[in-house]
Amino acid sequence: MRYGFFPKLAQRWLSPLLLAVLAGPLAHATTVEQQPLLADRQTLVKGNGAEPESLDPALVRSGFPGEAVLVDLFEGLVSDDGQGHIVPAQALRWEVSDDGLEWRFFLRPQLKWSNGEPLVAADFVYAWRRLLDPAISSPSAGLLLATGINNAQSIYAGALELDNLGIEAQSDQILKITLERPIPYFLQLISQRPFVPVNQQAIAQFGKQWTEPGKLVSNGAYRLTNWTPNERIEAERNIHYWDDLHTRIGRVTYLPITSQHAERLRYEAGEIQLTNKVSLGYYQKMKRESPERMWGLPLFGTYLYAFNLKRPELQDVRVRQALSMAVDRQQLIGAVSGQDEQAAWSLLPEMPGYPRVVLAVALEDMSTRQAKAAALLSAAGYNSANPLKLSITYNSADTHKQMAMAIAAMWQKLGVQVSLNSLEWGAYQVAKDSGDFQVARSFLFGDYVEPSAMLGSFRCQDLRNESGYCNPDFDLLLEQAANTLDSASRGELYRHAEQLLLEEAPIIPVYHYNQMRLVDPALRGLPSQNLKGTIATKDLYFSPQ
Repeated sequence: MRYGFFPKLAQRWLSPLLLAVLAGPLAHATTVEQQPLLADRQTLVKGNGAEPESLDPALVRSGFPGEAVLVDLFEGLVSDDGQGHIVPAQALRWEVSDDGLEWRFFLRPQLKWSNGEPLVAADFVYAWRRLLDPAISSPSAGLLLATGINNAQSIYAGALELDNLGIEAQSDQILKITLERPIPYFLQLISQRPFVPVNQQAIAQFGKQWTEPGKLVSNGAYRLTNWTPNERIEAERNIHYWDDLHTRIGRVTYLPITSQHAERLRYEAGEIQLTNKVSLGYYQKMKRESPERMWGLPLFGTYLYAFNLKRPELQDVRVRQALSMAVDRQQLIGAVSGQDEQAAWSLLPEMPGYPRVVLAVALEDMSTRQAKAAALLSAAGYNSANPLKLSITYNSADTHKQMAMAIAAMWQKLGVQVSLNSLEWGAYQVAKDSGDFQVARSFLFGDYVEPSAMLGSFRCQDLRNESGYCNPDFDLLLEQAANTLDSASRGELYRHAEQLLLEEAPIIPVYHYNQMRLVDPALRGLPSQNLKGTIATKDLYFSPQ
């Protein structure tokens, strides 16, 4: 049996009993500096980008507006801290069997819901089964399938009942999870928002209205107090949270402001202390004049263009390779996106233990790539007498429009005839989901920081595979990686898979995302390395100015 949250050397020498004793004082969640100097006012107003689609953890998709609120309202067995490390949360410690198939999580003693009632291991069992319930239609069901929990696939296919899922409460404080196969990144998976517990009694009593103020029972550092649709969401400290002693911010307000200009005006007026985004022009100004008011980190995601491989003109790999070669990434991030993003020739950004894959073409100058692109198009049968004709579909926003126009101009140098198709967000999503596009502005984020989180989107039957790319060799490499416990060997398999994907070019990676925000200079405790972009209010505080 292996033990969690202790250095490997200590695991070899300490007895299970001693480990259990030591886990108590050591296993705290991320906290702010010890005894920091605090300002008198500890209230935070933050921009949230848009109105949350829900506050039900089973219905909120990763990266969407509801997730930023759920980070504060709910907490799972483990979480990731400001440095991106997995740390104990509702679980004080955990054990895993030597074959990696059996996990036991030991909950902190006397955990409580925000209404003061006990929170027990059975609450996790209920919540995780609920993710697979057909009546819920959770968009996160795929995440639970990825965990490899025993019988999850069969339950999802309708062959077994929910109570056959390999998760059980051995007592009020011990949760046992049985896997069908070892999952090396199991802890990263269950650190996601869908894996938090939910209160069965509240859901039974209020049905779909259980997420409303006065009805929502949660277990995070904050509790919901107000939700005025399209105006604001408000939360206050949850006095029953296990680590409330280290929570500094007393109240937090989330504003669903879609306009970056409107958000900036409210920031300048002192009404917002943490924005959701920063407009390009204002970013450049603040970077020069007030860098202390800027905060940002790389994100585990990539801005890209997707080819529809079902279209005959895009089935020739030479055409796709030529179009990718002709895109000047450096020009785009300098003149269009312009917030110090990393130019992308790979799908995956660099992450701990996984250096980025670099294609040889990425090391060539633009004129060389342009000449190679022209030769590839010519070899594919396209010339002035038979020009390649393409349409770029994108969602209507200034940045995406400018990006599409710039890329169209680059392709026109090759003789490609390009038209632009601007759609509102809903229509844009429908077009991508239905395959009604040739080339589409797109994006991909990883739900967890591990190569499979993004590479898995290109498997033959994956629901996120909007390009229609399908290569059994690619799928096999991912399957082999999923069954490889050695991290170095698994990384090599991922690199081979990504290399294959990039050579066959179903997408054009453009840049790896940053998150960039305007901040009150007195706000402390923001993450320093978290690629998922998680900002937990419980870790923040205001220092005196």
